[in-house]
Amino acid sequence: MRILQLTDPHLVAADAARVRDRPALPLWHRALDQVELLQPDCLVVTGDLCQDESWGGYARLRDALQLRVNCPVALVPGNHDHPLLLDAVLGRFCTTAPAELVVSGVRLLVLNSHWSGHSAGRLGAGQLQWLSERLQQIAGDPMPLVVALHHPPMAIGHPVMDTMNLIDHGALRRLLLPLEALRAVVFGHIHQHWEGCWPDRVDVPLLGAPSTLKSFQNVQPCPLNRAEDPGGRLLEIDASGRLSHCVLRWPTL
Repeated sequence: MRILQLTDPHLVAADAARVRDRPALPLWHRALDQVELLQPDCLVVTGDLCQDESWGGYARLRDALQLRVNCPVALVPGNHDHPLLLDAVLGRFCTTAPAELVVSGVRLLVLNSHWSGHSAGRLGAGQLQWLSERLQQIAGDPMPLVVALHHPPMAIGHPVMDTMNLIDHGALRRLLLPLEALRAVVFGHIHQHWEGCWPDRVDVPLLGAPSTLKSFQNVQPCPLNRAEDPGGRLLEIDASGRLSHCVLRWPTL
């Protein structure tokens, strides 16, 4: 089973607009080339979908996904998003966080870490309660589990990004630690490849992915030695439940 993670496209309503001095929509379409190339079973986009938080920007995203993607899609809001508008425009066509999606024998839980008015993320008491109840229901299920959200669930060693990670990451960690089925936690926000783990679950990688728009100064070396290029991440879970993953890069425009 293949999961393609793309993140932080920062789309806007205007099709020719430049965001962070990059052509956001053409770069998003270049990222979607990976769907055709890799044929994933599921696409998850981990936040900062729409820089201007507009109906038109989400319509651009919807139209591109409907045109280019033929597998299930899960969408996670980031700090540069409007969750209610995202759900209004795309909720009929995609799974929008918080939600659960089961594809080809793998369970994907997508979480909403958007915190209105803040660059940092927060799940909040209500969503943590929902997650706790759902995890109790699946506690004994061996189906492999992947969790996706926008904000990093721990510090990554970046002086700026570590001031705007997930503020209730400790609560999330406590909920996820006991789950033997947990295979990975994937996130966006940091615009770079990053890999780490919780000290008491070294078997579960915490994986940040590069942005499809623009890279930030990297903390860890890029495995492909292409830290400036746009990219994403591919996760594969085989029939035995074993996870493999790799960072992806492609040329910018």
